[in-house]
Amino acid sequence: MSFNFTCFFVITISCKKGDGNIVIVDNDWQVPDSIKNLQNPVMDDEMFEKGKALFQIYCSTCHGVGGRGDGAAGQAMGSQPADLLSEGVQKQTDGELFYKITKGKVVMPSFQDLLTDDQRWYLVNFIKNLSKILEDDIDQKAPESLVPDLYIEHFTKVVPRAVRIWEGPENYLWYATIEGEVYRFPIDNPHQLEKMLEVSDHGISRLQGATMHGGKLFLCGNVRVNNDKGTKGRMVRVSWENSGKAKPEVVFTTEEYGTTNTPFDHGWSALQVSDDGQSIYVVSGSRTDHGEVQDNLGAYPNSRDVALTSKVFRIPIDAVDLLLPDNLEFLKEKGYLYAEGLRNAYDLALDKEGRLLAVVNSGDYDQNEDMFWVKEGHHYGYPWVMGDLESPQQFPNWTPDPDKDAFLNAAAAAWPDDFYNDPTFPKKPQGVAFGKSIMNYGPDSDKFRDKITGKVQDASELGIGIRTFTPHSSPLGLVLDNEQSLPGRFKGKALVARYTNGQKSALMQPFTENGEDLLLLDLKYLPKEENFRLNTYRVAKGFTQPVDAVLVDGFLYLIEFGGKQRGGNIWKISFNADQ
Repeated sequence: MSFNFTCFFVITISCKKGDGNIVIVDNDWQVPDSIKNLQNPVMDDEMFEKGKALFQIYCSTCHGVGGRGDGAAGQAMGSQPADLLSEGVQKQTDGELFYKITKGKVVMPSFQDLLTDDQRWYLVNFIKNLSKILEDDIDQKAPESLVPDLYIEHFTKVVPRAVRIWEGPENYLWYATIEGEVYRFPIDNPHQLEKMLEVSDHGISRLQGATMHGGKLFLCGNVRVNNDKGTKGRMVRVSWENSGKAKPEVVFTTEEYGTTNTPFDHGWSALQVSDDGQSIYVVSGSRTDHGEVQDNLGAYPNSRDVALTSKVFRIPIDAVDLLLPDNLEFLKEKGYLYAEGLRNAYDLALDKEGRLLAVVNSGDYDQNEDMFWVKEGHHYGYPWVMGDLESPQQFPNWTPDPDKDAFLNAAAAAWPDDFYNDPTFPKKPQGVAFGKSIMNYGPDSDKFRDKITGKVQDASELGIGIRTFTPHSSPLGLVLDNEQSLPGRFKGKALVARYTNGQKSALMQPFTENGEDLLLLDLKYLPKEENFRLNTYRVAKGFTQPVDAVLVDGFLYLIEFGGKQRGGNIWKISFNADQ
């Protein structure tokens, strides 16, 4: 995840459009002297607050609320978002920063048409004054319950960049960071934190999946190869000897395939042990936004998604040193491939009948975010269909233009480079019926954009359902109360967090200002349709980058990503049957 510099370097401003990640690390910017020597001409009493609001929408999810380059959305990039408080950024003139925000370069987009001159100067002012932000300005307020029968209390702080939380033996909670560290602590003493593993113990430098079964820990993620231009997926099983020494075994490694210099390379992530304990399901997210070519600046020519991406795999739980090739027929023949066509199923869960459920993040186009019952051998549409809406780039006559296509937000990270007229876009597989996502009948997280008018609508207000959640919600932390341990209306239901906040996302903002919240999911199985229907209710709000959750003894423990330096929190959520 690091970026190596030889000779000399300058870390320039790094910005974000919408939910994507825009990074510039560059040593040859040629800024005209006439621009370089400009001083900020905008004098406005509210300049700092206006810049802060723009930064929150366009930059904070990659750079973090304090600008330290520690936002979770930035972790998929080939190079990491710049620390905007670093000397390399702060020593630049107002004119240099303004020029780079305006013109863009390589993966850094131009903001010339998206933001006015004054707005770009507001951002320059805010960036130059980031050091003035006090801790009180970025400290998180306690989350808020939205219903009378749910209570939230602070449980403990966690180290920076946490991505997974799970229950372990002997009444312990465990969590892992994206950089590969693994911790545990007793539930009855959360401050007794113990580091169990470093990245050197398992070799997964970008860790996104973790779970335990039979006292053994399973970890999954990616490793960088080919000078950080390529990647391999990797799963490791860890047990501990009586002496306490960790004993890792490689479950599988994949063949090399290209990574990308974009925020769309989702990697290997969610893990779920099968109902019979004989297999483990693992998600490999897409390496593209919507099936476009992503060649990592020419390193992997004409590469789109491959056999090892945008799928769910099923691996024997006791496997050792498997090699998964980038060969679809081989993966099918060996029974490793479970389901296809899921862009980024970052969370999996089994219901009480053993059915595998997944929540899926769609791309930068205004498609809904799916929840699927994932069945063996089925294809769920990606990259041709997401959120029950066809991806436009598959049609050779499509003209990508935000002024003509309401579903294409000018603030999208994929615009303009990755939305283009593409006659060579792969054709739909013949004879394949795509699996349908679950219908959501609201009353919450059911906004959508009308296919004909492009207008944002509320499905439940119209008396209809959508598939499944409001666009760009990024649903994470899916849990199901299979043990019937929750009281009242929560009993036997599911819960999921939304990572994105409409107030901080230029993509989600046209639909809602809500987000970073907790949703109660009331799922009902419909035998005739061989699918579920769903009602969704917001029950809590005010989390900061919630990434995962675990249900233990009737309490929900929700973990936040946190920044590089400050870390996040675990919140303990309890439920009351009397209401």
